[in-house]
Amino acid sequence: MMSAPITGRTKILGLIADPVVQARTPGMANALLEQRHQFGAFALLPMHVSSDGLVAFVAALRQVQNFSGAVVSRPHKSIMAELVDELTEEGKLVGAVNVIRRRADGWLVGTILDGEGFVGGLKDSGHRVAGTSCLLVGAGGAASAIAFSLAKHGCSSICVANRTRSKAESLAERVRQAFPGVDVTTEISSTSHFDISINGTSLGMNPADELPFSSSVVERSSLVAECVIAPEMTRLLETAKNHGCAIHTGVPMLAAQMEMMLSFMGTG
Repeated sequence: MMSAPITGRTKILGLIADPVVQARTPGMANALLEQRHQFGAFALLPMHVSSDGLVAFVAALRQVQNFSGAVVSRPHKSIMAELVDELTEEGKLVGAVNVIRRRADGWLVGTILDGEGFVGGLKDSGHRVAGTSCLLVGAGGAASAIAFSLAKHGCSSICVANRTRSKAESLAERVRQAFPGVDVTTEISSTSHFDISINGTSLGMNPADELPFSSSVVERSSLVAECVIAPEMTRLLETAKNHGCAIHTGVPMLAAQMEMMLSFMGTG
C-alpha cells in the first residue's frame, strides 16, 4: 500500500529515455519514496521520448508547474546538457546530464551522477577503486562521468576505448587535464591486465549485441563491470563468469545514486 494517494498536489518526477520499457528507475524511485513516506507528495513516471521530440518536450516541461525534475537516460544525456539553462560543475566537466530539476520559474538545472553512482556501487559491493588499473569502453555521457569519478577516487590508470577513436582521445585528454596524476591512455595492449574492466556503452541491452570488448580482454581482467541495467546479466557478464572472473552488474550503480537523484529533483 502506497503512503498517500496521488492528488492535484502531487509533484511529478520523470524518467526520460528511449526506450523506457526496460527501465528499473520508476519502480526503484517510487519504492524509495514510499519508504520515506513521500509517495503521493511525489511520483515518478516513465516518459518515452524520442530524440526527434526531445527539444519540444523539454520546452513543454518548463510550463508544467507541478513538474519537479527527471532522471535522464539513453540516448538523451549529452543533448540534455545543451537544453538545460544551467549545469553544475560536474555537468560542465562531463558535458552530459542524467538528472534535471525545474525551478519555480521554469529554469532547468542539470547535473550528472552516473560516475559517483558507479563508484559508489563498486564500494558498496566491496570493491576498491584507489590504486586500480581500469579499462573503460565508451565515451558517452555515462562513460565520461565514470572516467572522471574513477580518477577522482584514486585509480592509478584508465584506458579509454571507443569505436570512434577521436571521442576516446577527447575524453582521455579532458581526464588528464583534470587529474594529471592519473595515467590515461587510449590503446589496449595485448598484454595489459586490468583490475576493473567496465562496459560504459549500451551494448548488452539486446541479446544480439556484440561484446563491448573481446574475450581475451575479459581473461585479463580481475573484475568485469557493467553499466547496462536490464538485462542484469548481460552476455559480457556471462562470458566473464564463464572465464572465472568476478562480475559486477549495473544495478548497484543505479541503486547508489537513487537517493542523490531524488534529492537533486527536490524531494529534500
